[in-house]
Amino acid sequence: MNANIFAKANQIIKTCDAAYLGVIDGNGFPHVSTVSTIKPENVFEAYFATGMGANKTKRLLHDRRASVCYREGSNNITLVGEAEILTDQETKSQCWLDWFINHFPGGETDPDYCIIKFTAKRASLWIDGESAEFTIDELLTVQSRCGNFCKWCTDGPSLGCIGCIQMKGHPFWGECPVAKCCQDKGYAHCGECPDIPCDILHGFSCGDGEHCDKPKGARIEVCKAWAAEGNGS
Repeated sequence: MNANIFAKANQIIKTCDAAYLGVIDGNGFPHVSTVSTIKPENVFEAYFATGMGANKTKRLLHDRRASVCYREGSNNITLVGEAEILTDQETKSQCWLDWFINHFPGGETDPDYCIIKFTAKRASLWIDGESAEFTIDELLTVQSRCGNFCKWCTDGPSLGCIGCIQMKGHPFWGECPVAKCCQDKGYAHCGECPDIPCDILHGFSCGDGEHCDKPKGARIEVCKAWAAEGNGS
């Protein structure tokens, strides 16, 4: 697995106006329903509007385990994690969409209106004929300076490479200018640098070469995710 499939998954999620939400019912069986998404962004979190009296709300208050599935054509993103019911006014106002008034006539202060916040713990992806399974903790573990997922590299180990961090910026193909730049500046990865994406990283991540990201900017997106979680090596 490389950074490309992570970026592709996020692109798909951002275009989905609906998802499938699975929860556990009172008899311990899974129950799946279609839900409208609220400003979806990435594989880490998802938000949905519902009512306090809804069955899914009652079930989640009893058992927080949940799963969210996004689908686009033959592409599939399945996330497994936990969900919680949020009733604070700040979250309700931030998530409010105009058409919610059809369900909650009291507007964003309607006492029946609440938000489901889903937090992913692991993911299973099938995108463009490529599959990947990982935990979110694995994904957010810094594995390189540039945002590559060295842990899942299939070429490096056979060539004696264990990743640019462990090899001090000298992977199997030679000295990496991105890794050298990070090391010279004292950063664990490019996401910590205020200049992201600099010309060096931009060339690697957004160029047109065979080994550049597809979609462009995938490694930059990974670095920003690492930085958002405060992860360093």
